[in-house]
Amino acid sequence: MLTLIDLSPSMDNDDWKPSRKAGAIAANEELIANKLKYHPEDQVGIIGFSGYAELLHPPVCLGKGDNGLREALRGAAGSGGTNFTAALELAETYFFSIPVKSYDNSLLGALSKIFIEPDVSKPASVRNRHSLNRIIMLTDGEHNQESSPLTIAARLKKAGVIIDCIGIGGSPEKVDEELLKQIASANPDGSIRYCFIGDQQQLLKEYQTLARHIRVL
Repeated sequence: MLTLIDLSPSMDNDDWKPSRKAGAIAANEELIANKLKYHPEDQVGIIGFSGYAELLHPPVCLGKGDNGLREALRGAAGSGGTNFTAALELAETYFFSIPVKSYDNSLLGALSKIFIEPDVSKPASVRNRHSLNRIIMLTDGEHNQESSPLTIAARLKKAGVIIDCIGIGGSPEKVDEELLKQIASANPDGSIRYCFIGDQQQLLKEYQTLARHIRVL
């Protein structure tokens, strides 16, 4: 499992005390604690994103690496912008063993898009580690970069990756719910794995539920 956390400047807003970012970190700590309790054999990794994406901690078995994950969460920092595509593309590098460490707007990042195209029709060694077939993406805003995240989201879902999207903050109008619903996976009954959460305690409960019920396939 990879958890993707929005670290854009708006996450420092204090409408959630002490901030939205602190609420997101607390929710992810709750995810780690509950998964460690109920499913210690599962693997969790952390990606932070703003205008770019960064691997804060590679996927690690919770029974052996929970302290490192917590430290990575507490040291999370971002910059301007909100780039869903960057976060999803970086997640894909770990699902499919693509040799690109992080997403950026540099020449290296541009060349990687041109010359590296994942073959989702063939299983990859990383993708076969079943604990890596889930994504939880949390954001309080809108994707504001040029490249659309829908192509990468469709590619991930086609390969069997299940994506949960969570919008947080003051109101649903502040996030791009239409886009997040398109990114998110659909359940067998047709419902979409997206929700908006406007309360910090509700967010904690949601991550507790995800920890208990999002399991390896």
